[in-house]
Amino acid sequence: MRIILCTDELCLARMLAVVLEGCDLRTCRTYERITALGAADSEDIFIDGALNLSDAFWEMLQSSPRHRRHYVLVRSALTERDWQRARDLGLSGFLTDPLSAIRTFIGGDAQTFLKRFSVPDGLPSLPLASVNLGLGVRYKQSERCLLIERRLVPLSEMEAKLLDLLISREDEVVSRDEIAQTLWQGHVNPKGIAKLVSRLRRKLGPAAALIQGLRQGGYVYRRTSAW
Repeated sequence: MRIILCTDELCLARMLAVVLEGCDLRTCRTYERITALGAADSEDIFIDGALNLSDAFWEMLQSSPRHRRHYVLVRSALTERDWQRARDLGLSGFLTDPLSAIRTFIGGDAQTFLKRFSVPDGLPSLPLASVNLGLGVRYKQSERCLLIERRLVPLSEMEAKLLDLLISREDEVVSRDEIAQTLWQGHVNPKGIAKLVSRLRRKLGPAAALIQGLRQGGYVYRRTSAW
């Protein structure tokens, strides 16, 4: 599998080359885009890198061929109109604020990196810039990391899934069985869940106490007034 990155931002291209050094990464400039698309194999991943989603950018996408696995890196936030255009064009996903996402990506293959992209089939409000967990900790969902006193703390895929589940059920008890079913399709023992919760709490730092374990089994996420 090959990744083809089309961008005029040399900094972005260099950073991506570093974190995906084990992958077959090819880069090209915007003026070479049509040629690169024509040479792409069906299994290749094509990524457009842009500063923002301007009308000129959308016109370029609409007037040129699109790849089957076509992603976009963009620094600006996505509007509802952007999401609608993305769905109409059948784009595979977006990664907003890519420089931060690349800086917090520690190893892994191309498929692991692509999991950081948001797929344009949900509501426009889904790719939140960050969620305030309380006690000075913010959760950047699209980048799968925590922001603690201007320090980025990356989360593993399972840690992020657990945090997403607990946030979505704020003030509700989430049983161990439900956690096991959601994260591992039921195939995990209680000790595995406890270890995952412990790792997540350590990374949450000052906000660790917001995830509470209950004697009757299960966990609950409760925000406090100490923001």
